[in-house]
Amino acid sequence: MNILNYTRKMESWQPCLPGAPRDQALSVLLKNLCGDAFFSVNPELSHDDILKALIARESQRTTAVGQEIAFPHARLEHLSQALFAVGTFAEPVMFEEFPVRIVCLILVPASEPTVSLKMMAQLSRILLNSEVHSQILAAQTPDQLREIFKEHNPRIDKPILARDIMRPPRFSVHESDPIPKCSHLMSVNNLQAVPVVNTRQEIIGEITVERLFRYGLPEFFANLKSVSFIAEFDPFEKYFADERNTLAGEMMEATARTVPMDYTIMEIVFDLAIRSYAKLYVTDDEGRWVGTIDRGTVLDNVINH
Repeated sequence: MNILNYTRKMESWQPCLPGAPRDQALSVLLKNLCGDAFFSVNPELSHDDILKALIARESQRTTAVGQEIAFPHARLEHLSQALFAVGTFAEPVMFEEFPVRIVCLILVPASEPTVSLKMMAQLSRILLNSEVHSQILAAQTPDQLREIFKEHNPRIDKPILARDIMRPPRFSVHESDPIPKCSHLMSVNNLQAVPVVNTRQEIIGEITVERLFRYGLPEFFANLKSVSFIAEFDPFEKYFADERNTLAGEMMEATARTVPMDYTIMEIVFDLAIRSYAKLYVTDDEGRWVGTIDRGTVLDNVINH
């Protein structure tokens, strides 16, 4: 099925909206999309209820995916069928620290949770094309905006890929960064692993919590069942003596798992659950890091979506 079947004529296409705070922008999109005709079919819903659901989802984690795109969405009881709208903004709308100019607002019945993920998958493939992205921002009328999407025939029955669920790159370090900087970054952001990147944004290694714990500890610790008989020994003497002068390039391991943007959801789950990778780093055709997937990403976007 073409996902444009889930739109409502002109109400779903909203170009050239004025910039506004995030919640106000969502309210404007929602007001234009859900008018009297919508609420006559969905009488148990209200503008405020839907807006609260959208804001609640944003409070869990931003739906911004990078490149000025966001997919605010909500699963709603009593919604008769899925619906979405596309709005473009003259000035960026801030979704946490991410500036957004293309907002795809998606509403789905609570009984059909995977529909919104499939919509996002197809819409993101269109929006992440730089030429199409520019065309969408340049569209001046609802008809122009709709025709851009219609031309690409987005269908809901295509498989979900890495590009569809990855989170935009956030935390990374360089080879020359000192280990105290790396460990602090990981600690304050609760990271199990952080990639080491070069100036081209290519992944060249990874520093994990396990690697930091192992650093400086005697080899025999790995074979001990108890440390009670050497309680007075301080294994961190070497750690504290060396860590200030150690760089990320010396500490990193070649464990980083890079995958292409068209990696399938089953391959993703296999790598995370069976091969036990902490993170998957999604790279483009030129090898540059463009997104990250971990177990939380899969739980949030697929299982708990």
